[in-house]
Amino acid sequence: MNTQTLNRELKMAELERIKLEAEKMRVETEKLRAETFKLQKETKYYPAVSIVIALIALVASLLALLK
Repeated sequence: MNTQTLNRELKMAELERIKLEAEKMRVETEKLRAETFKLQKETKYYPAVSIVIALIALVASLLALLK
């Protein structure tokens, strides 16, 4: 095998490695995007729930004071 062929094979192997790394990064990015969407969906109502709980506590306190 001559030097030119060897250099070409090394370049092809490096290109394949870069393609695999790019695909791995794409998959990881998609996974993070899905996890972010899931977290956003799960936490969407947290502020409203905390306000409702605070209002219930306020009403209970006022009722206790009026008795």
